[in-house]
Amino acid sequence: MLLKVEDINVYYGAIHAIKGVSFEVEEGEIVTLIGANGAGKSTTLKTISGLLRSKTGSITFEDKDISAVQPHKLVAHGLAHVPEGRRVFLQMTVEENLEMGAYVKSAGVEEGLAKVYELFPRLRERRRQIAGTLSGGEQQMLAMGRALMSSPKLMMLDEPSMGLAPILVDQIFEIIQSLHKAGTTILLVEQNAQMALSVADRGYVLETGKVVKSADAQALLNDAAVKAAYLGG
Repeated sequence: MLLKVEDINVYYGAIHAIKGVSFEVEEGEIVTLIGANGAGKSTTLKTISGLLRSKTGSITFEDKDISAVQPHKLVAHGLAHVPEGRRVFLQMTVEENLEMGAYVKSAGVEEGLAKVYELFPRLRERRRQIAGTLSGGEQQMLAMGRALMSSPKLMMLDEPSMGLAPILVDQIFEIIQSLHKAGTTILLVEQNAQMALSVADRGYVLETGKVVKSADAQALLNDAAVKAAYLGG
């Protein structure tokens, strides 16, 4: 098992945001967490990547308990988190942003850049451009490319399609599938449940901080309650 989350409970002050959440991700899978805004999806990712702490339970990555590991050290373990809102370094060039993603590596930066540019030709064209001048879609590509520079075993994507035009959403999801084919395991948080389930192997439905349903992606796409709540069916 690549990632195992067991019985995590996370609080924002007095607010109980995550209530006993458990799930797992096997190597080679795309697993998606779907749910309404405020269901606890992003909080779950932040807890896995060490930005928030759970009061209970455990988070194991490659059979090692990472619950107390500092966020920057998790990158060296092979965990990459592409946060909601992209968070690229706006004053730096595209290439400088990508190089920042390789801070845990002492070698192979050129090779990493070549791979990212192959996957995102637009970033190669814009490599000398200041990141703050890129479009939203290009910034999303840059955030994903930066995460790839650390050669992650697991990439966690938080709302990659948020705020993008439909044509760009399709493009981002094609890239997610390419990453997956190239061997990256993906944990995807996404409000566009239809798109997320169309590329995922399995999914978990979160409601008010709890997992209320889990199944393979196709079963969730055909589930009447999921359709009514999240797929506009």
